[in-house]
Amino acid sequence: MVTVITGRRTPLSVNISNIRHRHGEVGAFAAHPMALAGPVERMMGGAAVPPRGGGTEGPMCRLLGWSSDRPVTVAEVLGAPALDRLRELAAVHAHGCGMAWYAEGDDRLHAHRSTLAAGDDGDFEQFVHEAPTRRGLLHLRLATPGLGLDVTDTHPFVAGGMAFAHNGAIFPQDKIDLLLPPGAAEPEGSTDSERYFARLRSNIGRKEGGAAVARAAGRVLSRVRWHGMSAASLNALLLTPRELHLISLHDPEAEPAEVQVWPADYATHPPYLDLSMLQRDGLSVVASSGILREETGVSRVDAASVVTMDDHGGVARVSQIPQRITAPLRQSA
Repeated sequence: MVTVITGRRTPLSVNISNIRHRHGEVGAFAAHPMALAGPVERMMGGAAVPPRGGGTEGPMCRLLGWSSDRPVTVAEVLGAPALDRLRELAAVHAHGCGMAWYAEGDDRLHAHRSTLAAGDDGDFEQFVHEAPTRRGLLHLRLATPGLGLDVTDTHPFVAGGMAFAHNGAIFPQDKIDLLLPPGAAEPEGSTDSERYFARLRSNIGRKEGGAAVARAAGRVLSRVRWHGMSAASLNALLLTPRELHLISLHDPEAEPAEVQVWPADYATHPPYLDLSMLQRDGLSVVASSGILREETGVSRVDAASVVTMDDHGGVARVSQIPQRITAPLRQSA
């Protein structure tokens, strides 16, 4: 069972196979030309496309994840300055929003998806200020051209007792179904992200923990490269019944080209694909760049790693994603 907010002030409990979300039903499929390049790509043993420091074409998204030893709202997780920055980024990443979470004393996975920009979604604002959670993730969407804008294309995706949100793109679009594992269910929406999630779940299998997720994410990249596809970023959040995993897998020097990803009045900004982490007082927070900036204790997450947060607000482990896992050496990757 999953509890899904569908534009109502009171959450609606439904069976996951019959979910109906705000502003949409079921969609189609695709992806967008972007590339994983630079030092991380060279570490993985592949050709850099484009050259180091080159731009990546197409929009991306913003991620926020947290784990706490006590119930906290997103407003409490971030504090006023970072929450203001999240709202500013939501005005640019305005093709939808979503969140997934576990509440105190409730082992059900809760989720909400909307095609509205976060600032226009009353349920989003209610969640940020009025919904205490122990672990959760939040996603702001800036859709890749060629992908659908239905609710079935909006993150997070929920399946197998897990929730998943992705920041990045995989291309070419006509190959993206090759990511689906044998016997996978027909995707509901159009996104590469949903297919990435399906392959990640298959790679994880019945294993648990950060090392298993790191290996599974590396094998997704191996599959991408085996089929001659490219990924600008496989950055993602994976929420499971016991843990929250941040997958950091990207080129730290790549920047989106020919698209606005920052508010117009930002004179400076950090590298777009960077991920940050903050730990304090029984709370661990991970975020896409631009959300955590001036807060004391913020650190940069390695660009080929998985950070695993437990259900008590701590970081259980950081697992590296080595080159040998990502190399396209075998079709079974």
